[in-house]
Amino acid sequence: MIDVVSRDRPVFRREGDYWTITFAGTLCRLRDSAGLRHLAYLLGRPGQRISAAELIDQAFGSASVGEHLPPPDAGRAMESARVRVTHSIRRTLARIAEHHAELNEHLRATIKTGSSCAYLPDPRLTLRWEL
Repeated sequence: MIDVVSRDRPVFRREGDYWTITFAGTLCRLRDSAGLRHLAYLLGRPGQRISAAELIDQAFGSASVGEHLPPPDAGRAMESARVRVTHSIRRTLARIAEHHAELNEHLRATIKTGSSCAYLPDPRLTLRWEL
């Protein structure tokens, strides 16, 4: 669902099984997913590097990735977390693109993925998300 709303503060808020997302005067609602949870966590921490393992922990409330594995397997677990988070965010950005092109462009330019992920908006903009 897409509506036109005021261009005030952007919103990225979970409401039960759906997320209400408002950006640049357009509102959309998307069904919950791990990728949306990852994005919300990053949006709430602009400029901070967050490990892929921490994003998974936050999204699912699981024990730390690799926490109980011996050192050789810990590296494999971290790589697995990187791949899972990157794919999850990419799939979510593709979903967002279907409903909100301007938000998709903003997120593709500002969300960085890898073993650590970050939301890196233009520091000259005063964009604060309502989460």
